[in-house]
Amino acid sequence: MRFNAPVNPHSRRIFRELEAVLEDIPGDLIDRLAAEIAGAERVFVAGEGRSGLMARAFASRLVHLGLRVHEASGITCPRIGPRDVIVACSGSGETRTTLEKMLSAREVEARVVLVTANPDTRFADAADLLLHIPAPVAPARIRKDLASAQPQRSLFEQALLVVLD
Repeated sequence: MRFNAPVNPHSRRIFRELEAVLEDIPGDLIDRLAAEIAGAERVFVAGEGRSGLMARAFASRLVHLGLRVHEASGITCPRIGPRDVIVACSGSGETRTTLEKMLSAREVEARVVLVTANPDTRFADAADLLLHIPAPVAPARIRKDLASAQPQRSLFEQALLVVLD
């Protein structure tokens, strides 16, 4: 990323981390996610904790685009159906409540998208589309020359928001 104004070194490092993760996500997966959403009657989003916050931000953006969107954990959420899609966000790929929503959607033959940092999740087979965001838990390495300086799954959540946008 190029900046005309000076950027502090901490922010610059975060930008480099985010760029490294985003470069490793194949564009065709983003296209497939967009196609799943465009082809659905309604879109449901699911996620817990900070991943859930990103999922809800995504839901808000889709509503602004005129789509019919529901937060899967919302008290007024209708029942998902076979012409719908659920976008489940889980850094670990193992968040129980998020995965239960995926499995419920699968039971009624809704489309299921799982966005996760863990491509080896035991629930990968429950997804029609697995979108892997290769963001490690800090201080793990993103690539050979770059380790994340951010706490917990911050890098995953940042990349998740950008990918969903």
